[in-house]
Amino acid sequence: LSIILGSGFNIDVALKAVADAETGKAQKARIQAIHSLITEGKSVADAFAAQPDIPGDVVALIASGESSGRLDIVVAELARSYALGAQRRSEITEALLYPVFLVLVMLCALLILAVYLVPALEPIFDNAGAPPPWIVRALGAFGEVVAGYGFVMLAALSAGALLFLAMLRQPAARARLADLAARLPVAGAIMRGATRARYLNTMALLLGNGVPMLDAMNLAASTAACESHRARLLQARQRVSSGEALWQALKASDAFPEATLSLVRLGEESNNLGAMTARAGALTQAQMRRSVSRALTFLTPAITIALGALVGSLVISVMTTLLSINEIVIR
Repeated sequence: LSIILGSGFNIDVALKAVADAETGKAQKARIQAIHSLITEGKSVADAFAAQPDIPGDVVALIASGESSGRLDIVVAELARSYALGAQRRSEITEALLYPVFLVLVMLCALLILAVYLVPALEPIFDNAGAPPPWIVRALGAFGEVVAGYGFVMLAALSAGALLFLAMLRQPAARARLADLAARLPVAGAIMRGATRARYLNTMALLLGNGVPMLDAMNLAASTAACESHRARLLQARQRVSSGEALWQALKASDAFPEATLSLVRLGEESNNLGAMTARAGALTQAQMRRSVSRALTFLTPAITIALGALVGSLVISVMTTLLSINEIVIR
């Protein structure tokens, strides 16, 4: 849609072309529904708002672009934002594939030891009248649980996974999960950076399209995934409505670094707030991408070392058990 609008075509032709090129039936039907509403006389923003799961800030940005005649620029910025989000999710998924594979191999090794090896070793200790080592007792108990309730455990895990995925489709559950992630050390810092970048970029687009300051701040605050972050941004809006400067209100919210506040202050003083906010958003987004890259760079080695330590301790425990069997034979 961004490419076609940027080439000079109107929204009617662009949506029709996107619908014709779409291969997914559900998505094709949604695009055609939007196109039908527009041809019936609805505005572009109202047509998008009529569809489920369209965020309110996206509808507001489309409305501002439509009213200012800059819809192509707004759609281009939205497309870039969604592309960056998809790229970030892809990088995280790829970084987690190897650790997840190691975890699965570790679980398979534990199952083999608990179900096949330990039952063969336990009679040796029983016949010798010696107590088995703790690792044999622990793996034996684990093997008994798996043998007796393995299918029940698998069904419970599958049901839990399906329930978790169903909960993620609910906005309230996603909000609670976001609040929980915001309290974690590394994930919280990344979420704060993403919230700042979305807020600044949305503010830049809205202000550039002539949306009043207070309305722009209210809509930009709605882009925050975490409730605590959203509350701070709305408090900043209250300060601005009381006559305080934007950069001072953002500073009081304790949600932005000094470098960002300096750019916002210069934008206010030069009456060029939209452009300076866009620049601050671009810098914040670049910094967040670096933070994500650093976190992913250290994540895989850290998990690999941790699993290596677990495997090493397991091997040492098994070797100790075998040595204890030799001692029983010697006796």
